[in-house]
Amino acid sequence: MKRSIHLPEQDGAYEPREAELYTDSAAQDVPPNAEAFDPSADEDGEMYDEAGQDGWADPQDSAQYAYTGSWLGEEQAPPVEKPVKRTIFKPRSRKPSFVLAVIVNSIRLLILLVLILSLAGAGALVGVAKAYMETAPTLDLAAIDDQAQTSFIYDAAGNLITDYKGTENRIMVSIDTMPLNLQHAFVAVEDARFYTHNGIDVKRIAGAFIANFVTGSQQGGSTITQQLIKNTLLSSEQSYKRKIQEAYLAMQLETRYTKNEILEAYLNTIYLGEDYYGVKVAAYNYFGKDNLNDLTLRECAMLAGMTNNPYYYNPRRNFYTRQSETTDYRKITNDRTDYVLRCMYENQFISYEEYIDAMAPATASVLEKSPSSTALYPYAHYVEYAIRDVVKTLLSINGLEDTSANRAKMENELRTGGYHVYLALDTSIQTTVEQTLESWTDYPALRDPSDKIYRARNSDGTYDEIIQPQAAAVVLDYRTGELKAIVGSRTAPTKRKTLNRACDMNMPVGSAIKPIAVYAPAIELGAGAGTILYNMPLPIKGWTGSDGKDTWPQNYGGSSYRGPETIRTAITRSDNTAAAYALMNFVGVDRAADFLLRLGVSESHINRTPFGLALGSSGITPVEMAVAFGVLGNGGVYQSPISFLGIADSNKNVIYDAHANQTRRQVFQPSTAWLTVNMMKDVVSSGTGTAAKLSGQTVAGKTGTNSDQKGVFFAGLTGWYCGTVWIGHDNYKALSSKTTGGNSAAKLWKAFMQPIHKNLSNRDIMEGSASDYGLVRVTTCNVSGQLATDACRHDVMGYGTTTDYWPANSAPTVSCQMHYTLDVCDQTGMLATAYCPSHSTKGVVMLPIGHPLYEFADSAYAGVLADYLGEYAAMRLTADGNINAALLQSRTCSVHQSYSYNYEQTIIDNTLLPDAQRLLAQARNQLAATPEDQAGYAGLYQAVMHLNDIINSNPSSTALAAAMANLTQAMANARGSW
Repeated sequence: MKRSIHLPEQDGAYEPREAELYTDSAAQDVPPNAEAFDPSADEDGEMYDEAGQDGWADPQDSAQYAYTGSWLGEEQAPPVEKPVKRTIFKPRSRKPSFVLAVIVNSIRLLILLVLILSLAGAGALVGVAKAYMETAPTLDLAAIDDQAQTSFIYDAAGNLITDYKGTENRIMVSIDTMPLNLQHAFVAVEDARFYTHNGIDVKRIAGAFIANFVTGSQQGGSTITQQLIKNTLLSSEQSYKRKIQEAYLAMQLETRYTKNEILEAYLNTIYLGEDYYGVKVAAYNYFGKDNLNDLTLRECAMLAGMTNNPYYYNPRRNFYTRQSETTDYRKITNDRTDYVLRCMYENQFISYEEYIDAMAPATASVLEKSPSSTALYPYAHYVEYAIRDVVKTLLSINGLEDTSANRAKMENELRTGGYHVYLALDTSIQTTVEQTLESWTDYPALRDPSDKIYRARNSDGTYDEIIQPQAAAVVLDYRTGELKAIVGSRTAPTKRKTLNRACDMNMPVGSAIKPIAVYAPAIELGAGAGTILYNMPLPIKGWTGSDGKDTWPQNYGGSSYRGPETIRTAITRSDNTAAAYALMNFVGVDRAADFLLRLGVSESHINRTPFGLALGSSGITPVEMAVAFGVLGNGGVYQSPISFLGIADSNKNVIYDAHANQTRRQVFQPSTAWLTVNMMKDVVSSGTGTAAKLSGQTVAGKTGTNSDQKGVFFAGLTGWYCGTVWIGHDNYKALSSKTTGGNSAAKLWKAFMQPIHKNLSNRDIMEGSASDYGLVRVTTCNVSGQLATDACRHDVMGYGTTTDYWPANSAPTVSCQMHYTLDVCDQTGMLATAYCPSHSTKGVVMLPIGHPLYEFADSAYAGVLADYLGEYAAMRLTADGNINAALLQSRTCSVHQSYSYNYEQTIIDNTLLPDAQRLLAQARNQLAATPEDQAGYAGLYQAVMHLNDIINSNPSSTALAAAMANLTQAMANARGSW
């Protein structure tokens, strides 16, 4: 109860007074127990007046306190009330001291001055603070949410391969995945009143200010909310401006985010040493705990203890790296961890039993090495190739030009955007190829042994010694366009972004280019497998030499001119002269280059010359070759190669689907693709690529050998995959002279493709028969390529006919116009006379006017025509029948005259035939010992068969001697190719 006590004044009037009590003897200024005796104090001891004011009652309201009785309780009349002047000073009873008065007044003035200055300073501070808050950055919630995050790369099966991060290694996770002990550890040590303040903790700020003033230290008073603002929106600048802006934005943030959202953002952004940002990455790298719920209480406390000095309290460094005779670094981390645990216990986040158990150092297991930073990511060449593709895709998505600056920008975006990239990589196939190239022991020798080590200069001036020869290989699923393996060296890379020969080097591919640049284009333009090419040492129009004159390329080994041969034979035997003839007469340089462009080959990799397109001096990468050959297996349809299946953002929302955006175009008709593949099957079954045969699998392919053995190549198709392999020297040095694409690259191809197909059934490369693709079988002349006649079948040179596939719309419809039927001497092949011992009706070749070879008749090259096409082909026929008759008469057999027959036959029977039989026996022995893939094998085989036919045909001495000479040369060539 509140009450007033009325005390008498000297003039007899009474006035209500509060807070002054008198004893019976005298008035006193302060009662012995003011709180006990003050009847106007409330329950808390504070003064109260009934008018509702703090302090004293208003004297003008004194009438309400009318006197009702005396001390003795006698009733008296109410006194007359007078206004009383109030003062807090007592009347002086003596003269004041002058000195004391000066001192007192000086102190009063000083206090007044300090008060004025304080008020002015406070006003200025308020103004400055207001200015700082007005210039504070806008509270950008997106900037808080959009922190640099580590991206992740997965294989085709969805298995994690590696992370891909920038300078901040961060994985954002939901607070629901963070155990309460981890959350409370950070709250207890960093911001114990986190759950109750509004963004700033006034009590903590005041405490920090006093501590800093007293001790000279720099304790922080920032809450978790303020730290989050500093880490995401502001800098770490030590200034009042930053602190004021930090507090201002923190209070704003508290109105926009819940406490859990703030704590989640904080725990995902906090720096915890090394390049670890956020608790997820730190837990994995320090303790190997990918699941945060696996963290022990002490491990949670250890992470929280690092916050204010991650370098000083780094557990890995303190436990394993730092050494000192005077400092116990392990104790530094353990003491800090113990302090966090004590804070958790004192703030009732853990029980006493939990606290005691967690104080044992053994309950935290710190890894000596981070599980993610000790080695290069696996499948480095594939991963880095795919990253380049992803960067290009991000450029496209963001509408940026493909420049080095923009590529760097997008790579940084990939490192920091928290993306999930799913590769097309088949890790089993990749591992098989990597291990095969690394363990292969049959790499070809180098012509100069000193070239075995290549010293490559690095940008920092150091050198790497690289073993030679090197190799690269690619495996492609050509039906989907997905790259399954990319290996850019025979040795495993140990550093990032090393040379990837599968895509970074442009070494010539040799004859492996022929199917995609010459033969498939020729078929697309109307040729068939039976189209005739002239594999003869004759100038080819447009194939110019260094002197500017038309010339021709030599076949491998400088020989093997077989005369007229079909495209199938030319591709199977890889004859250069025939390929050059086909390019210049059926396709053309520009169209061949255009086909390569449509097959996905870069313009910069195409050597737009006859040599570059027919013989493969173009530097096409193994990746490009795999894609181009894959087009043939895919029915002529090009599909842009896919190294990654898709990209998802940090929330795993798909932002790019590679297959949905895959470029597709029809380069060749399905009939062209089927027929080209069909001919390439012969390359592997009986041609230069027999070393690539796989057990239980259909294989088609093409070998390639660069000029002077400066690299070899093989590209092959099965019913499942397309594979390419290159072997060569990084500095373009020559391999052993015996090295070919067939005996080296094809063998290595088989070495990794055989295990890849181990559990796969046989499957045709292109399903269906030739008729399903509109192809027809036509019997044609082996000299003209036109419909065969009886004259073609009885060709005097033995070329005969062939039956092969042609596109129905371009199959020959005209009978052979090069063969004529004549009665010729069986021994000389010339027009028979009455004295020839035997003669028969044969077909002879005479070049019609306008034929591509006609210009060589009756010229310096007439002898070549006679050697490969017969004597009559060397005649230059005219439109005048009489002249032609005279030319024919000049080809009458001059050997068999009446006077010479018996003598010649004696020579044949007694000398030439026995010698021929002995030579034939020797040649057959040599043939049996010669590998089929040797360059001279085919020539030797044909020479053996030719001499055998001559012996069995009642030969002339001229024919027999020529056949023996031809076989002798073939034997020499075969021996030289070993």
